[in-house]
Amino acid sequence: MKNNNQKILEQTLTRRFFFLSFLKTLVVGSISWRFFDLQIIENQKYKKLSNQNQFNYFIIPPERGRILDRKMRLLAGNMDSFSLVLNWSESVDVKALIYKISQIIYINKKDLDRFYSSLHSKKNNNPKEILITRNLSQRDVAKLAVRNVEFPEITFSMSKKRVYPQGKIVGHITGYTGVFSKLDKLDNKVVAVPGLDVGKRGLEKFFDTELRGKFGRKRNEVTSRGHVIDTQIYEQTSSGEDIQVSLDMSLQAFAMQRLEMGNYNLTSIQNKLIKKQIKVNERNPYSDNNFVYTNKVNEIVNPHSGSVIVMDVENGQLLCCVSSPGFNPNMFSNGLSDNEWSVLKNNTRSPLLNRSMSGVYPPGSTVKMAVALAALESGIINYNTKFSCTGVKEFGTSNFHCWAKNGHGSLNLMQAIEQSCDVFFYELGLKVGIDKIAVMMKKLGLGQYYNIETDEKTKGVVPNIKWKLQRDGVNWTYGETLNASIGQGYILTTPLQLVTMVSRIANSKYAINPSLIKNNNNKKFNNLDINQEHLKFIKKSMEEVVLGKKGTAKKHKIGSKKFEMAGKTGTVQVVRITEEEREKGLIKNEDRPWKKRDHALFVGYAPISKPKYAISVVVEHGGSGSSVAAPIARDVFKNLFQI
Repeated sequence: MKNNNQKILEQTLTRRFFFLSFLKTLVVGSISWRFFDLQIIENQKYKKLSNQNQFNYFIIPPERGRILDRKMRLLAGNMDSFSLVLNWSESVDVKALIYKISQIIYINKKDLDRFYSSLHSKKNNNPKEILITRNLSQRDVAKLAVRNVEFPEITFSMSKKRVYPQGKIVGHITGYTGVFSKLDKLDNKVVAVPGLDVGKRGLEKFFDTELRGKFGRKRNEVTSRGHVIDTQIYEQTSSGEDIQVSLDMSLQAFAMQRLEMGNYNLTSIQNKLIKKQIKVNERNPYSDNNFVYTNKVNEIVNPHSGSVIVMDVENGQLLCCVSSPGFNPNMFSNGLSDNEWSVLKNNTRSPLLNRSMSGVYPPGSTVKMAVALAALESGIINYNTKFSCTGVKEFGTSNFHCWAKNGHGSLNLMQAIEQSCDVFFYELGLKVGIDKIAVMMKKLGLGQYYNIETDEKTKGVVPNIKWKLQRDGVNWTYGETLNASIGQGYILTTPLQLVTMVSRIANSKYAINPSLIKNNNNKKFNNLDINQEHLKFIKKSMEEVVLGKKGTAKKHKIGSKKFEMAGKTGTVQVVRITEEEREKGLIKNEDRPWKKRDHALFVGYAPISKPKYAISVVVEHGGSGSSVAAPIARDVFKNLFQI
């Protein structure tokens, strides 16, 4: 019995041994086959997946450089800002997520369009950080943070928001940044990432490469399911360069306020008449929170539009470059709504136009110095040549009038500039001819581009015989020369060109070019190539405009021998006055609709003894250059010299 039991036990153990051996062989064989399959057969497939899934690379934008004025005051800088970011994967129901988020915080349409565009442009299924919206308020961050369990797919990222502390005072010069779009042309393709801020206008655009800095990269190590294991900085960022401009913000702010006021008054909003107008009209063109601009009859009026530019005549640096009305670049940094954009775009005063650089105006009598120099350089006249002004120049079937209805009598060249006699310059223009006038105007800086640090440049128009023939296919006429001789007709100039013209006259040696950048003293300028005695005579004539007994700006001298200014007034007709209107009696400029009023201009330099600064003032539809533009120039100089 014992033997039988032992025999059965041995058989059972033997069967179990063979079964276990077979099972072991099967398992080992399966494992070996799987290893063979993974390492040999499907090696390339899994190697590719591993490479794709192991690391994700992300661009790290650098901190944008600052823009500073000549005294290191901040014009454009950065502040901390929160952005909402989606950690995207295929498992995320994006539309449902965005809908839930939009019920908690507001997301504007532009941000949403940009987000979906980034989402649809994905080339693979790897998890990615996709910007949803920027510039979140602390309140919005708090609203989402307390409900973070509901939104595991979103995170907040700290970034830098562009800020402009000076606001509209210098908005046309700084420009602004905005999110990169397909319309932007950049020098480096790596920066073309969603949510990237790039320069859109002004200095921000011109110096975008320098301000932008060098981009870095970070590397996330992730699992096959997209979970981040580790994050490392793969390539360090380098902050952008700071740009220091030549502008003085104190002078810039004063010049803008003085331009906007023009010949208007500042009246308290507590005034009974003003309160009534505000209530009735619901129109509040405040200069600040406490005052409004008013005219002579105490009616609320809009601030004046135009430009004021001050240039250093020795190196071309701009100390002041005002364009009014201005715009606040912070509006673009904060994200401009469609309604806000529409208001800016459709404003009849065109606040987005940089009048100092791109505004074009007939220069009027401010170019009479160029006509005089063309005549002197040609030897056609001398300093003592005289013409008689009776108030009108009859030419053919037309009459060309002087601003002085009864005329100026017999004048020489200096007297003609001092009193701004139109008839004298009609006669002079006919003798010189438009081609020689055009050559001198261009020599003084009109009708050309400058190598200035801005994306907004306008050439203007300095016509000649060839220009007219090419443009219209017809010959130039003598009547057109008469108009050009007093800065009317086809001639169009920018305020920047006018201040450059005066800077070259004041300097007398070099063809000074304008610059917005401080410390550009190494700039080399061409010789002006105009007879020094002729220039000396012209400067003496400009002194008489202010200091002479009959000077058109005699009421607006600075009153300081050390800092006195010289200059030239100009008044430009916007609408032609007919003979019928003259016979009936002219309507006062201030009684016309704003768009039909004359432009007021003044150009000049100071001090007379040793010219240091030049100025151009343009007041759109402001009226007389002598009564409106000249006192603005005087006050700006007084502020500059601290008088």
